[in-house]
Amino acid sequence: MATSSHQSTGSDEGTDQPSNGDQHKVVSGEGQAGPDESSPATDRVAESFDGTGSGGEIEAAAGFNASRAAGESLPFQAPDAQDDLKPAEVSAYADPETVCGSDDRVRISPANAAPWRFICQLIITMPNGAGYRGTGWFIGPRAVMTAGHCVFSRADGGWARRIEVIPGMDGAARPYGSAIGTSFRSVIGWTQNGDQNFDYGCIILPTPLGNTTGYFGFASLSNASFNNLLLNNSGYAGDKPFGTQWFNAGRVSSINSRKVYYMLDTYGGQSGSPVWRLANGQRHAVGIHAYGGCPNSATRINSEVFNNMYAWRSL
Repeated sequence: MATSSHQSTGSDEGTDQPSNGDQHKVVSGEGQAGPDESSPATDRVAESFDGTGSGGEIEAAAGFNASRAAGESLPFQAPDAQDDLKPAEVSAYADPETVCGSDDRVRISPANAAPWRFICQLIITMPNGAGYRGTGWFIGPRAVMTAGHCVFSRADGGWARRIEVIPGMDGAARPYGSAIGTSFRSVIGWTQNGDQNFDYGCIILPTPLGNTTGYFGFASLSNASFNNLLLNNSGYAGDKPFGTQWFNAGRVSSINSRKVYYMLDTYGGQSGSPVWRLANGQRHAVGIHAYGGCPNSATRINSEVFNNMYAWRSL
């Protein structure tokens, strides 16, 4: 069985191209998706956990103008030493991540409260020795969700060699220490085909650090549930001092079966960061941020992505 760590002896080269319905198949062969149910008729939800450490709403972040952010969007459309580390998307197929209109991102400091401590600075080392920075977020005790191009880059030799995961990092402060991940998951649609619609992956840590930090819930929403939805995003932006977390929010602009689009301000280094709704005290990620272009976009947590995440959460 081919594994999804950098030590894999299995190969995804020279095989037949998978059908569209197979592109969410997990490369490791674990947690395979069920039938193609990209746009569910009803919402499916995996709950969040706040941890033991110290309709949608916008998170309370000091200095952030929530009323302006709520109106800064496109009309909704439903479908028919580390300082010199480059953002991970430099090695991928991404458009530069983008500040859209006025830059109203705010710094999260300290970052040791929920949900900020669920979010992690990633220090990525690829097989060819290239170093990158990215963002991840806990979805379970050992599972850290991120972009596919943070764990696998064909241009850099394939699977990452190692990724240091630093939750709640705030400048030099590492309130929960860090963990080194060497076991990764993604799907055929990304690792074989480099298809941006399937750009998502997961880091499996050797210790259950997420039981201390807490972790996000996640949801596969119906198209109707996205209408006028307020979205939150926070991550480790590459144009800011290393290890500092930056927040923005706004309304969804459009969706299709694979992507969520919005005008939230992001920058390189935030690839892999969570796009979430806050409702009734619960935080449910609905996308994995990966690309810019105004609107910027996330891989949508549709039914297939949800199934894989739910399996990875329990590893």
